[in-house]
Amino acid sequence: MRWRWLLVLPVALALVLLATASRLQVFWWPDELHDVTAGTQGQALAVTDRWEDEGGAEHRRELTLTLLEVVPATQVEGFSGPEPLDPVAGSAVWEVRLRFEVDPDVPLGGCQVSLLDTRGREATAAAMRLGLTSVPPPACEPPDRPGPRYDGSRVEGADPRPPAYEVSVLVVTDDQAQPELVRVWWEAPDVVELRLSGD
Repeated sequence: MRWRWLLVLPVALALVLLATASRLQVFWWPDELHDVTAGTQGQALAVTDRWEDEGGAEHRRELTLTLLEVVPATQVEGFSGPEPLDPVAGSAVWEVRLRFEVDPDVPLGGCQVSLLDTRGREATAAAMRLGLTSVPPPACEPPDRPGPRYDGSRVEGADPRPPAYEVSVLVVTDDQAQPELVRVWWEAPDVVELRLSGD
């Protein structure tokens, strides 16, 4: 009788693990970036992204996004104009240049930008102090001409956002990183992945 339980035990354990794994997938999957719109550097990529307002109603933002280039950053925009950028030892700062074509009434606040290197390591753009320089947070809108907020209100005194414009986002990596892929997203699960051309 004891031997029968030993034969049944591995099957029972496998079923328990499978049931647990499916629950974890259902629990975590919606918050992961898995609905990918993929493109390459220089390609004008049509993007449709879903988002929910505070009342839970779903909306869509439609835009065209182009990765123009990823180059070592040499300066950062300070309060009194451009300031030279001197990365601290062991770090590198990359300038990710993006072009947006989007209706001025579509909200774009709160975007995230990250850079993946050839070893699969990901660095996300964020506001930080780097030596004597302040790296600004990522922004997918012109700083002086933002679009509407998610509640439809507008920044008082700001001119409307143009329908086409370019932005630069700074990403800090270690000094050995070789950029391979740029990711742009607002809310999970939608994400845009733009592969560098390698030129």
